[in-house]
Order: sequence, then structure tokens, then C-alpha cells
Amino acid sequence: MHLQIRTVAKLSPPDIEKLLGILTEAGVDLAGIGGSNIEFGGEVAIVPKDEHEDLAKETLTNAGYVWRELRIGRDPELSLLHVENKPGGLHECLVEVAAANLAAGRIIRDILVGVPDAEDVANGTVPVHVYSEQVRTPNSLG
Repeated sequence: MHLQIRTVAKLSPPDIEKLLGILTEAGVDLAGIGGSNIEFGGEVAIVPKDEHEDLAKETLTNAGYVWRELRIGRDPELSLLHVENKPGGLHECLVEVAAANLAAGRIIRDILVGVPDAEDVANGTVPVHVYSEQVRTPNSLG
């Protein structure tokens, strides 16, 4: 789960079912999906399994979707957390993200909970992407 593709689920009219149908027909296997207001012009975030990243991008392009790619380790607005699967586990991880965001002038836009792979299951964790956006603050302008 080191790549996230973000797009608006619309080709007129907005339709997440159509977007997912196109990916399904192409054989794209997803490790996670999230977003907000996805049929009201908001972005949907998909995380294809590692071996399906190129296929997902090619499929979206061929279907006419404009998309953008974020990568863990390259794009500071995207964080990958391995959240302990217990009450309060997500909160514990978000405390760290919130502190880093405050220092960098970012706020959380959305959270995407992924499908645990074999390693996550063995470790008792759940993969979570946290997408944060820059806001104008004295910190972000300095």
C-alpha cells in the first residue's frame, strides 16, 4: 500500500459504481478505497495492490479519468500507518500525524482504511492511509 491514486468519479454524471466497474473489468485488485463526497465532485482514493498499479493507471486513463498519484515516502501529505487492531489504535496513530501536520501547516483531508495483507494479519495491524493537505498558516508561509 505505497501508492494512492486520486480521481473524481465522474464522466458525467458522477458515478462511483461505473468507475469501480471499469477497474473490475480490467482485473484491477484493490487493497483499499476511500474518499468523501465522491458523487458530489469529491475525490475517490484507490490503492491498487502493488502488482496492479500500472494496470489501474492505464485503465483510468483509457476510460477518460484524470487522476493524480501520491506515493508513501515521496509525497509528505500521504502517510501509511500500520494501526494496531485494538480499541484506540487509530487514535494513537493519529496523535502522531496531527503533531506532524501542525508543524508542517497541514490538516487531515481523509482517511482510507485498507485490507490487511498477510503481514498485517500476523502483526495484528490494519493499514491506513492518512491524506493531509497544506493550509495557509504562518508556519506554512515561513
